[in-house]
Amino acid sequence: MNRIENLKSRWRPEWNDRPDLAKLSGAFNKALNFIEAVPKTRTELAGPGTLSTKGLNDAVRSVSAEKVIPDLRRSMFEVEKTAGGIKNDLARMAVPQPDKADFASALLRQEIRGFLRGNDKRLELILNSPELQIAAFEGPPELSGLTQEQRSHLERNIIEKTHGPAIEAIESAKEAVELTQAAIEMAIGSVRTACGFPEGQDILFNSWMATASTAVEREIAAEKGAKRAPEPVTFIQKAFDERFDQLLREAGIDAVAA
Repeated sequence: MNRIENLKSRWRPEWNDRPDLAKLSGAFNKALNFIEAVPKTRTELAGPGTLSTKGLNDAVRSVSAEKVIPDLRRSMFEVEKTAGGIKNDLARMAVPQPDKADFASALLRQEIRGFLRGNDKRLELILNSPELQIAAFEGPPELSGLTQEQRSHLERNIIEKTHGPAIEAIESAKEAVELTQAAIEMAIGSVRTACGFPEGQDILFNSWMATASTAVEREIAAEKGAKRAPEPVTFIQKAFDERFDQLLREAGIDAVAA
């Protein structure tokens, strides 16, 4: 089994039908194709025997710059996007983080931590309330009456309870990303050899790659776009009091007694 067959054998057919991996599948197959196609192009161009070594290198570089490098850069960007999506998915699986710029919510979380410190059922309450989780996981665990071991155990339970079915899909996607990245790296190595870039000419090769993918870089920059500025936050005491009372009621605690 050669290296291409090895990669193909590790690619799971079901990935081709997953909406989040369909484009990555295309990138994977393109990279595999280029591993063999570019050396084949060199062989075909060398066939008539009319080109010098330099002429042959220039001819292969011209074909690759037009038909190979742009697609490889797009494939690399697809890997970047998919990996970024996985990172975002994992971040969403973690216990939610607070908006530290929201002063009203910061005060509310402080009140919640004081409430949790004095409640013997704090572990159960935190496990079943996302808003209590945000407060309890901000700052040292002792602020919420927890030990570090208790908080770590809580975090594992929360993630498994909330996102258990998605964990396997994410691990699978990570494997697909790794295989596609490996295929792209092999394709780049194949292009480098077929185009006649010897060892020790990394700067020259990288510069040639960058020039050949200039148009694609503009496409990528346009797709990434600009991020919108966050909306300013305001503190409203009435809303703060009402939300804290609601949390107490949900926890089964009388607001006046608390």
